[in-house]
Amino acid sequence: MPQSKNLHASPEDAEQAFYEALENANLEAVMELWSDDDEIVCIHPGGPRLVGHAAVRAGWKALFTNGPVLARRAHLHVIGGPMFAVHSIVEQVIVAQAEATTVVNVFATNVYVKGPQGWRLILHHACLTPPDHTLSVGGPVPQLLH
Repeated sequence: MPQSKNLHASPEDAEQAFYEALENANLEAVMELWSDDDEIVCIHPGGPRLVGHAAVRAGWKALFTNGPVLARRAHLHVIGGPMFAVHSIVEQVIVAQAEATTVVNVFATNVYVKGPQGWRLILHHACLTPPDHTLSVGGPVPQLLH
């Protein structure tokens, strides 16, 4: 596994670099952001659970065959400590089709850990929001939890 050239001083810096790499469909830049840990995990919407560098790389490579991923981040919620950060986000992914451009809302969770190479990603989990989901920042707490 090649060493990262960029040391990210905060999870926010690493996340900014992650979304810039997606917008540029830059596989090497995306992979550089992942931890050296063998147990990294990535789940794309509707896709399988990818574990390890080879599987995660293959997943991003396949995704980038459709071009860049244009995702605006909204409604960031952060949980963290000195050595980890969990970012819960709503990604507003711009999907360009021949007849129209639409925005697809995706729930994403990015988990970062702090190590010798700075802040690095260990988990990216994304799934489509339910069709009736409205983007709200507060609201009532659901009574049914899984």
